[in-house]
Amino acid sequence: MSPRTRSLLFLVTAAVLWSTSGLFLKSMPSVHWIKIAGLRSLFAAILFLPGILQPRPPARKLVATVITYAVMVGTLMGSMQLGTAAQGIWLQYIAPALVALWAWGLQRQRLRPPETATVILTVVAIIFIVTGGSGPAHQQSVLLGLISGLAFGTFIILLKSMEDLPPARIFVWTNLGTAAALLPVGAALGVPLAIAPRELLLLAVMGLVQLALPYYFFHYGLSGTRAVEASLILLLEPILNPILVYFVFGEIPAPKVILGCALIAVGLVAMALFPNRRGVKGAAEAPSTKGRG
Repeated sequence: MSPRTRSLLFLVTAAVLWSTSGLFLKSMPSVHWIKIAGLRSLFAAILFLPGILQPRPPARKLVATVITYAVMVGTLMGSMQLGTAAQGIWLQYIAPALVALWAWGLQRQRLRPPETATVILTVVAIIFIVTGGSGPAHQQSVLLGLISGLAFGTFIILLKSMEDLPPARIFVWTNLGTAAALLPVGAALGVPLAIAPRELLLLAVMGLVQLALPYYFFHYGLSGTRAVEASLILLLEPILNPILVYFVFGEIPAPKVILGCALIAVGLVAMALFPNRRGVKGAAEAPSTKGRG
């Protein structure tokens, strides 16, 4: 097996493992999403423990990254639990459009045609997803999904400023910080901390295998592939996530939600195929080449 083939397989493995988050989440309908996010990160931190022995990133950046990551993964779990897995995971992927707007508004970079198209498609997609359902649960799911996408966009920018650091050095703190933040918040909101052995086992596997392990496959796979290849391969995650949930639980998103998700996917493919080569790469790289939640 050639090094490039091995790298591609590492990336595919990372995407497939990340895509199982919906399966785990929907397998624990009685466990509150705040508890799921907190305990999942607590278990995930175990695989990143070697990072504790390494010098910490700059304190200001680290605190901002931990807060952003906690918001990102917490709201993602909430969006997928309260709504469909499809709208939850794809709303997080509005991040590239938000990063492009950040580069345009704050860095005075002119949006290229693929970036402009992605922003427009994302706005239209959000409209479809918002109007694709009704009721408090759908509205809360969409709101949490939008917050997750905003946090993901911010997380991409923060990671860009620390891109030379190994994953364990960053993600041990983001996951420990997420557990330390979300579990007390859940307790304050009346979410019981007691959990059945079955759910505890699922959360352990979710944290170790679904969340943490793929970062290592991703890290090794990225070194032997081009950014565009990594971006397109890792789009398997949001594609497979709702498909797996459909086959196991029969969950079918509303037609408008499916259309909105498809529009976001088209925008991401456009950004991946026509990457930004002018300076701030974060404005045009798919978020999956930066870090996942």
